[in-house]
Parts: sequence; structure tokens; C-alpha cells
Amino acid sequence: MAFRKIDAPSIKELFLTQLEEMILSGELKPGDRLPTERELADTMGISKTVVHEGIRELVRIGFLDVMSRQGVYVADYTSTGNLDTLLAIIRYRGDMPDKKMLISLLETRLYLECPCIQILAELRDPEHIRKLEALQEDVKKTLAADINTFATALFMYRKTIASLSGNCIVPLIMNAFFTASISAWADYCEYIGRQNTYEALVQTTEYIKNGDSDSAICLFTECIEKYKNHLRNL
Repeated sequence: MAFRKIDAPSIKELFLTQLEEMILSGELKPGDRLPTERELADTMGISKTVVHEGIRELVRIGFLDVMSRQGVYVADYTSTGNLDTLLAIIRYRGDMPDKKMLISLLETRLYLECPCIQILAELRDPEHIRKLEALQEDVKKTLAADINTFATALFMYRKTIASLSGNCIVPLIMNAFFTASISAWADYCEYIGRQNTYEALVQTTEYIKNGDSDSAICLFTECIEKYKNHLRNL
């Protein structure tokens, strides 16, 4: 078994972290012009090469915008960003998205997961049903466990619906956000209620088994909308 050497963060990584935090905290706002690369290097005590490479990375992520012959400006990352931007925002907020972002994530779940539910209900594959029933039993076993364990079991059930539908992208997206948003999953379970959540899974499995995609999607949507309304009222 070969263990790899543990390396400290590089100067470039520290540079990226500092600028990301300044942008996400509002210290640097969209439209603000950054000092020149040389000025940044001198002020921060690092090489101009590190600054140049770091700026290129922040442009790729969507935090900065380079305007020819004018300089480097802070971008409106909500319109220029990508998946890496979103993950950086969630990390910055301590693994719990703010209300606006959390509501957006819930709406995205509806767009991604409802078609998967429909496909699974149309297939009505007995093997799929057996897997879902096994996972709902796993959820039942965690009813008395800590909330994160219960939320993780719920996540596995929901992700399996996406996987069994044959979609290879939705499960990857769900995995990408799970670690960063486990607190949100746990809060959802606490608000909806563990028993209610479990009973909704049992009903979902039954709907899929009977090929009733409309009812399964309606149930999922009701749970999401209920939690969204809760967040709006906080």
C-alpha cells in the first residue's frame, strides 16, 4: 500500500482563497478594478507568475473578467460562474447555502429529478422496485439515528432513483453538492419530519411500482414546495 505525501496548500491556492473570500464577502464588488499584477505581487509578497496564473483561474471560475487594455475587474459571478463557482460559494458559507441559493437548489432538484421519477415509473422494472424497497428500509432503520445519518439515507434513496433511470449526469450533480449541503438535507428532514419523510418514500416506491408517475412527481413536488415556503418565511 503506497501512501502519498501530504502537501501544504500552494501559494497559488492561498492566493485564490484570499481573492475568493474578498469577492464573496463583498469586500471586492462586481465592477471593482483590481490592481495590476505587479502591484498585487508586490503587495502580497508573491511572484507575478503566481498572480498571473491565479487570475487566469479566477477568470475560468467566473469571479474575474479581463478587459483588454483596461485591466482585471470583479465579475458578476452569478451570471459568469459555473459549477466550481457554486461549490466555492457553498464552501465559503460554511457548507450551508444561504436562503436564496438553497431555494434555487431545491428548484433545480425538481428540474433534474422529476424526469427521472417519470422514467422509472414508466419502466416499472421489478429489480428497480426491489432496490428502492431495500433503500427505504435503510431509511426506516435510521429513524432513531442522528439527523445526518437519516438525511444521508434519504439522499441515497433519491440518488438511486436518478441512477436507475439511466441518467448518468444527475447522480454526479447530486454527489457534487451532497457534502457541501448535508446541513441543508438535515434541515429539510427535520422540518418535513422523519416519519413523514419515510412515509413519502414508501408512497413514492408504491407509485413507481404502479406506474403512476404523476402522483409520484406530485408528492415529491409538494414536499419540496413545503420546504421552500418554510425557508421564505424564515
